[in-house]
Amino acid sequence: MLSPHVVKLAVEYLDQCTASGQKPTIVGMHWYIDGRNKTLPLLNEVNEALRQRPHLRVSRQDGIVVFSLAGSETVLTPDDMRRADKQYRAEFSAELRKLKA
Repeated sequence: MLSPHVVKLAVEYLDQCTASGQKPTIVGMHWYIDGRNKTLPLLNEVNEALRQRPHLRVSRQDGIVVFSLAGSETVLTPDDMRRADKQYRAEFSAELRKLKA
């Protein structure tokens, strides 16, 4: 099921990164959306956000999905989302441990 609010947050993340010159990543998008909506995006929500920003492409750098103007792919794969979820959860757990220390 597609959440228009999550898609809107994903588009906001892409636009903010572009405006500030930051490199948008799928893991960064997870942080952004989870921080504002307490949920993680689904594959179809991220791909819808990318459809709304057709100038952005998907590239993979050292196993990390990066959104940029370069590249030939325009959608994420289920494997991309699995790897991003795993990385996000590891980063989240590390941050949580720091807060508890």
